[in-house]
Order: sequence, then C-alpha cells, then structure tokens
Amino acid sequence: MTNSANTRIGVGIVGASADRGWGGIAHVPALRALDAFQIRAVSTTRMESANATASRLGADLAFDTHQALVLRPEVDLVVVAVKVPEHKQIVSDALAAGKMVYCEWPLARNLSEAEALEGFARERRLRTAIGLQGGLHPPIRYLRDLVRQGVIGMPLSTSIRAHLTDAMWLGRYDPPFEYMARAENGATLLSIMLGHALQPLAHVLGAFESLSAVVANQRGDGVRLSDGTSLPKDAPDEIVVAGVLEGGIVTSLHYSAGQSAGSAMVWEIQGTEGSLRVETASGYIHFGDVTITLRRGSEPVQRLQVPPAYAAPDLQLDAPAAGVARLYAQFAADLRDGTADAPDFAVALDRHRVLEAITQAAETGHRQHLSHPDLANSNL
Repeated sequence: MTNSANTRIGVGIVGASADRGWGGIAHVPALRALDAFQIRAVSTTRMESANATASRLGADLAFDTHQALVLRPEVDLVVVAVKVPEHKQIVSDALAAGKMVYCEWPLARNLSEAEALEGFARERRLRTAIGLQGGLHPPIRYLRDLVRQGVIGMPLSTSIRAHLTDAMWLGRYDPPFEYMARAENGATLLSIMLGHALQPLAHVLGAFESLSAVVANQRGDGVRLSDGTSLPKDAPDEIVVAGVLEGGIVTSLHYSAGQSAGSAMVWEIQGTEGSLRVETASGYIHFGDVTITLRRGSEPVQRLQVPPAYAAPDLQLDAPAAGVARLYAQFAADLRDGTADAPDFAVALDRHRVLEAITQAAETGHRQHLSHPDLANSNL
C-alpha cells in the first residue's frame, strides 16, 4: 500500500466527537498516525459538532446522521465508535451500503444481534474488524510466544483476578453513561471488561470449552452524578467464571467492581515446569503497561522485558490509541496481503457466545458447553 491519497483507505467515523469519547481518544490519533488511512468523513448527532470535528481533523465531509456518511463513495471503511445500543443499526446500514466496518466492542447488545451482524457481513462478503485489540498488545503477543515455546512446560491452569474502579462499574454514572446501568443495553462490566479479557486469554491459551458462572449486582442501584438521585441498576458488578479451556486448562476469572489492595489485575498461568504472572496497575488487560514475571523450578524469579521487536512500529501514541492503531495496522496489512489476522465479526460472535454462556450458566446454575465453529481456521 502506498501513501498516495487515492490508494489510502478512506475512513468515515461515526461518533468522532471533538471533545470527548473513545472515538476522539483512541481512533482519531491511531488513524492519523498511520499512512494507510485517511479520515474523510465524520458524523455526530449535531451538525455543529460534526463541522467542528471535521475541521479539526481536516476531513472534507461532516454529517449529523450516519446514514448520509455511509453512502458517500469517498468512505471505504466505516468506524462505529458510539454507544452499544446504536451499533446494530449503524453497522447494518454501513454493510448494506457495501462498506467495510470497524466496530467497537461489544459488537452488539446481545448474542442474537451479533449473530445477525456477523451473518450479514459474511453474506455481503465484506471485510470487518472488531475492537478487540488485546491479542495484538505486545506483552500479550510475547506471553503467547513464551507459552508456545514451553518456558513453563505444559499449561495446567490459569486465573485472572481484576478490580475495576471506574465510576460506572461502581454504580456512579455521569449523564452519558447512565444507559450502562441496565444490562439489556449490553455495556456492562461483563460484556466490556471481561469481554475484552477473553481475547488475550484465547490468544495465549485457547477458548472456553465449558464453564460455570456466578454473576451478581452486589452494590444495588446506582447514582446519577448529575443530581445525586438513585438510578435503577441491574448491571452486574461481580462476575466469577470457572471452566476449562480447549486442551483441558483449568480456568477461573473474577471481575470485580472495587479497589484492590495490590495490583488491579493479576493473571497467572501455571505449567508443569513453572508459572507466569501478569500484572497491571489499571486493571485493563488489553492495553497499557503490563509486567510479566517468570518463576521456574529453583531458578530466581525473573521480571521479563518485552523485546522491542514486539512493539514495532512504535508510533509514540498514548496507550488507548496505540492499541487501536495496532488493530488498524493489522487490518491494513490484511487488505494488502490477503491475510485475515485482525479480529473480525466472526471473532466478535465467538466472544458474544462465551458471554451468553456465562449469563446462562449464572441464571440456570448449569454448566455450559461451547463450540467455536467460526474460529475453525482462526488464530483466535
């Protein structure tokens, strides 16, 4: 792929507000750092903000509806960076217009919506990407190679324990996030944070074969930060999953809203010859600073440094944008080389199936068994 304007991938961003939001924090800096892409159009809910954003980004086109954006011939790739309940309509309209789509995670509010979107994209034979960038995070790629190289022998078990202190997980909602109090809207601690963790877990060790779960709303109703009033909440703030990955690796995940007395996230992998420990101060497993520690037999405990080659190219971006940029770069490479290594809607559908299995296991008390038909030829 060359850098000339007519061969760059023309991007239209739905939800590229100039002043806030994941689109502005992560997608815009990522796209501007990569020569393969050119931001050509933006849409927000108000023409005033759309014009301001387009002007700031040097985009020629601004719209106050996504329908107008997806029809433009200048747009090759539609980026969906809005609230989860809006994903289905916007993604469907973009696919109907024959556009490639990069949708933020979660793909949809629930499994049935995700199935419909994945099926539509497959039917139209359109390339897609899902915002599950965790498998491309340099420490995760390094961890995958360490395990495959047998540094801890055969993996036997693994556990992830994460504490998240963001206000919305604790039940305290600024006005733009009040919709997250209701589980039906598909933007919860389970779907977003544990959902993101499923990607590194699958990338390093494999996908779930079976699982049991407890999903609970321990903190009760939420609070509107705008006026301090109570907000009805049924979104979970405690999730425990116990199961087995393909290959028989015994696994536990515990995602909790609240403070940790130590590292916010600890991921341990136990093998026949040693163990690996992954920690973050933020609780976010899919981007940001990660430390990896190796213990093997009677050898001294080693703090491992991720080799520089895993971080190449270093675009000098903040952590959120750097993770998204890696996914965009892989998507561009896939288009150029005919590969399919960036996570797509088939991967998203598989992760949604795991989330649904967790929900069903918690509601019924019955162990759920999973198959992964969409990932038969994938690297997870």
